Amino acid sequence: MTATLNNQLVATTSYRCTVTVGDGDEDEKAVDTKLIYAQKISVSYEITYLQEEYGMIIGESLNVRVYGGDAYSLKSSYKKSSSDNEFKNSKCELGSNSANVDENGSTTITTATTTDAQSLKCTLGFITNKDATDTEEEVVYTSTKTIIVIDKCGDGHYWNVDECTRCSGNNYKPSGDSQFEPCLSCPAGEEPNEQFTGCKNCAAGKYSTAESRCEDCAEGSYSGAVGAKECTPCEPGKHQMTAGQSSCSLCFAGTYSQGIGLASRCKDCPEGSRSDDGADKCTYCGAGKKEDNNQCISCDGLGQYSVPGSTTCSTCPDGTYVHSNKDKCVTCEAGKVPNDARTDCEACPVGTYAAPGSSVCTSCPPGTFSAKAGSEKCTKCEEGQYQDEEGQTTCNPCDANQGEYSPLEGSTSCLKCQGRLNENTCNPCPKDHEFRNNECTQCQVGEYSAEGSGSCQKVPPGTKKVKSSTLDFDYCPAGEKQPLAGQTECVPCDADKGEFQTETGQTYCKTTKPGYQLNGGDRTKEEVKCKKNSYSTGGAKKCTPCDSSKAEYTEADGSTYCNICMGLVDKDGDCGATNCEEDTVILEGVGDGKFVFEVTKVGSTATVKCEAKNTAKPDDVLTRYCSYNSATRKGEWATADSSKCSSQFTEQVEEQLAKVKEIDVTNKEETAKTVQAITDLATNATKMAPQDLSNMASTVSDIAAKFEEAETKVDATEAEGLANTVGSVAGAGEAKLASVTESEKTKMVNTVNIIAKNLDGEEAVQTETIAMQKFSKIEVAAPIELPKPKKGAKSPPKLKMRKAAVVENKEVAPSVAVFDKETAKAIFPKPTASSSSNSNTDTTESTGSKTLKVNYTIDSSIVSLEFAGTTELDIEIEIPVDTSEDSGKSGYELTRKCKFYNDSKEEWSEDGCKTVVGELSSTTGERSYTCQCTHNTSFAIILSQAEIADTIQTTASTILNTVNIIFLGLTFICIAPFKKFRARRLIQIQVQLCAALFVGHIAFIILGTTTASSKSCVPGVIIVQYLFLVAVAWSVCASVTLYEKIVNALKSFGKQDKHYFLKCLAGCWTAPLFMVIATYVTTLAMDEKTLPYVTSTGELDDEKTETCWVASPWKWVGFIIPVYLCLGINVVLFVMIARIIIKAGKSGSSTGHAREVKAIMSIATTVCLPWLVALLMTGPPTMAQIFQWIFIIVTSMQGPTMFICFVIFQEDVLTNLFSLIGKEPPQALLPAKSSKSTKSAASEISSIKPTTAAPVKKEEKSDVVQVKNPEYSTPVQQAHHSEENIYSKVDEEAPAEKDDTISRGSRGSKHLYESTSYTQHGDKGDDINPVPAVEQGETYENAAANDLDIAQNTYPHVPQLV
Repeated sequence: MTATLNNQLVATTSYRCTVTVGDGDEDEKAVDTKLIYAQKISVSYEITYLQEEYGMIIGESLNVRVYGGDAYSLKSSYKKSSSDNEFKNSKCELGSNSANVDENGSTTITTATTTDAQSLKCTLGFITNKDATDTEEEVVYTSTKTIIVIDKCGDGHYWNVDECTRCSGNNYKPSGDSQFEPCLSCPAGEEPNEQFTGCKNCAAGKYSTAESRCEDCAEGSYSGAVGAKECTPCEPGKHQMTAGQSSCSLCFAGTYSQGIGLASRCKDCPEGSRSDDGADKCTYCGAGKKEDNNQCISCDGLGQYSVPGSTTCSTCPDGTYVHSNKDKCVTCEAGKVPNDARTDCEACPVGTYAAPGSSVCTSCPPGTFSAKAGSEKCTKCEEGQYQDEEGQTTCNPCDANQGEYSPLEGSTSCLKCQGRLNENTCNPCPKDHEFRNNECTQCQVGEYSAEGSGSCQKVPPGTKKVKSSTLDFDYCPAGEKQPLAGQTECVPCDADKGEFQTETGQTYCKTTKPGYQLNGGDRTKEEVKCKKNSYSTGGAKKCTPCDSSKAEYTEADGSTYCNICMGLVDKDGDCGATNCEEDTVILEGVGDGKFVFEVTKVGSTATVKCEAKNTAKPDDVLTRYCSYNSATRKGEWATADSSKCSSQFTEQVEEQLAKVKEIDVTNKEETAKTVQAITDLATNATKMAPQDLSNMASTVSDIAAKFEEAETKVDATEAEGLANTVGSVAGAGEAKLASVTESEKTKMVNTVNIIAKNLDGEEAVQTETIAMQKFSKIEVAAPIELPKPKKGAKSPPKLKMRKAAVVENKEVAPSVAVFDKETAKAIFPKPTASSSSNSNTDTTESTGSKTLKVNYTIDSSIVSLEFAGTTELDIEIEIPVDTSEDSGKSGYELTRKCKFYNDSKEEWSEDGCKTVVGELSSTTGERSYTCQCTHNTSFAIILSQAEIADTIQTTASTILNTVNIIFLGLTFICIAPFKKFRARRLIQIQVQLCAALFVGHIAFIILGTTTASSKSCVPGVIIVQYLFLVAVAWSVCASVTLYEKIVNALKSFGKQDKHYFLKCLAGCWTAPLFMVIATYVTTLAMDEKTLPYVTSTGELDDEKTETCWVASPWKWVGFIIPVYLCLGINVVLFVMIARIIIKAGKSGSSTGHAREVKAIMSIATTVCLPWLVALLMTGPPTMAQIFQWIFIIVTSMQGPTMFICFVIFQEDVLTNLFSLIGKEPPQALLPAKSSKSTKSAASEISSIKPTTAAPVKKEEKSDVVQVKNPEYSTPVQQAHHSEENIYSKVDEEAPAEKDDTISRGSRGSKHLYESTSYTQHGDKGDDINPVPAVEQGETYENAAANDLDIAQNTYPHVPQLV
């Protein structure tokens, strides 16, 4: 049985407990009674500073006290039971700490070092008191109590419910106070110290109340001492514009303050006033002074004044002076002007006057006078008087005796009466008469006069007067002019020169403007435009038709020149093949998807509706430009612009763009959903319209910008989604991306770079097309692999830091974004030839052929690096490039260079980068290129793919031209330095021809290295043109000379022009110069855009080859026509020479024509043949290529041919050269001769002795050649036949005279046969003796000694050429 006592027991109580056992009668029950003592034991605790309800501070001691000992007494030790032999101590436990309880019921226990709810358990042993019971009984009592352990608060803190809180505001907590006590308030003028353990005084310039901390005194107030309870307002004249000050400042000079406190702010003094420091008001400057920089300055300038409060001095206007108070101006009265000091007025002197307010006295004008000082106006001269000077005091009378008079007042001169004078009245001569010899006489033809003029004058230009009896002249009618005066007839306008005049009385004729002609040839009508397909350059009576056979045409009426049709001119005179043919463009998802562009003219833009059925938006169209391709001679379509068309995804894209503008990127859940939605939408990029792609670019750009603005990291999922979006848009196709602006594409590039820069962590993010990574540190000189997209290059790019990147003495590492090649091509700007070039980079990978038209492409992944905070770098980036397709581009020159995208110049540049070509990998088939660069940006390997011309032709031309120049130089050197050759006319001409060709070919080679865009092109073309024209001119002189030598000299027996060479020298070097300069000057006066002087297109119209040469029509006017005119003259002369030579050959002396034939071959090869071939180079491309080769070969033969003909084949020149080294020329190089002639010539030369010439008898009608030869006894009589060629008779044999002399009669002409010799033939087997040239009337004895060359001439009857 259990009995429970309630807890209401408050003291020791004894209970009697009766227990009855059994049921039934009393006898069957057992009853037992027991006395029970119930004692209440109280266990309480206390802490040093706290009460029980606050809990216990960590680390402090707890005092436990046991109360109650009436029935039971506390024992310090006890047994749990009577059978237990071990005593236990009465103790209390608090957490892990414990303490024994003494018999007085007290103990102290320290709490643990952790803050939580801890259990206080006291286990106590009691024993019954002897007076309470008869038997001792031990009782064990356990008391359990939960104790809350709290933190110990630091200085300045108090316990606030469940935590320590620092005192705030103006409160503090003294050290040593219980943390359970509240904070105390600092008194006014003080505030808590830094530890909030006490109070300190407010500093000067501050104050506080009992409720607030120290605060700055507001503007306009101050506190001068510490511990201020309030601030003092600033007094008038002072100010304080800064809060928290200990004093107020005086207002500066030029300012003032009148209020107190905030109202005491200093204000600028009004204009015209000033103040000193600390002023409470300003003072205005007085009259005659101005305020300048807070000073009152007197107006001391000439004529200056001012009113009170002025900031400037005013100047009195002209005609006024300054009042004595200097506050106003006073106007001078009539006849007076201000004095020099502008302080008063003074009277004007005689001969002058002044109106009121005048500043100066004005001289009386001619015809007036003033006789007194201070005049207001001048007096006019009376009739019959005059005054021709100003500033006079009287007038002069007219001299009537001289016929002078003045009919009006104020005359400045006297009139000469051209008639009768009667008391100052003149009766003048009538119209068309003059006063002469004191009478009126009628004017002559071509003269006229007005009534009373008294003299006749010539009728003015533009008029005529036929008869003197007529009173008036006639104006020139329309269509006529008269620029001179006094003429009797007008000059008709010259219609043939395009002159016309539609108005009468004109002094000139108009000339039709370029593009105009006379109206039906009528010079009286206005000019009219040239009809289509005709033109005029001005001054034309009739327009010139365009030559359709040469593909010439004009676009419209009024043309000044004919265009060259790129195709064919049709029957209507329109240029054919200048249309783009019908073409269909397929754009999936855009509008109707299929767009047909009709035939469109070159230079025009075609449009097609985005949706044929949609009439609500007529401006939604595709546009496409048609341009001309000069290589194919056809029209060529540009990429269609579909930027105005929409697709089925347009609304979704616009909706996403709007959502992104409101997104909070710090909300990761919202951001993840948005990025995923955009990524999913981007998978449809190939079906989107260009405007959708632009909006998608803006969408990802906005998200990236929000990440950067919020300084929020981008996790891998977000980065991958955005990169996939960019990759999808970039893969939409070139046809659509062509309509997306470069700025939108740049947004996508920047998006990727921003994402890479803000990546969360260093793990690489890789997608199919883009890879990104952010590095925290990169070791110097240790290459690291950069991330690479999943597709594209097989090998990753690598980065090596040659030098650490440092910002503020701290190394920084980059963020990296890598774009695969196709994505890079789609969204990065296309590379072009940059404005700068690095001469240190040369990575040409093919033959060294000359490059021509170049196409630049991105040929690798693009690596975009960003080292935040620095641009000074020294890095190497190794980028792999797939070069497997190079073998299929043999017709191109391939060059790969490392370039970076320069944002400021918006171009790919190689400045600051050097390219190092690496080895070809045998495993991947890729070649590595290392970019050694010094800056942040996007790097790529740029491939320049240049079409190359057939350099075999260029190389051959250069080599052969060089050989040609060498032989021309050798020819010049072998002849020109020797005086004996310079005396011969033909050789002089040949030397000039050789020099012109020599310099011309050198200039032509140099010109070949110049392009039309070079500044040296125009002067180079002029020089080359000039030199070749000079060479052609000299060829004409050579031809004329040759003709004269062979024909004219023989027919006229030696007539020659002594100044012939000087004339050739002047004409051949100056006429071409005039022609070239005149052509160039003419081009300067024309439209340089439509008719340029030079062109960049070669003769084959090959766009791959950029040359520098004369453009049409100037090449025809200034070069081709003059060249072929000269060539025509040469051809005519050569035909005539050939006829003479052939005719001479029939006479049996064909062996004597060798030198002439050599000369003809030399000149023809040197000048004629190349330019005849050049004419055929403008034909169809295939034929032109063939004739180009022929031109190169024939031109290169000029030098060798001239060397052979002018040196090798000329015995005297060859002999002279070998004589310089003391040797004879080889017999193989000498002309072939018979043994007899050679022997005879040699023996004759050895026996030559000059003798005195004997006089020869002149015969009027005979030509006699007398040869002194021992083998002949009779002179040779050669009859002259004027109608037969001299070559037909010179070979006839005749007996010889014994006299060894030569005499020849002529018909009164005298000629020195300096280049002609004859031989007298003897009988069969006899020697041939050379006969030298002789002069008429002179006799020489064996004159061969005087002209060795002539003596050795073995070719009879033909003039020696050299």
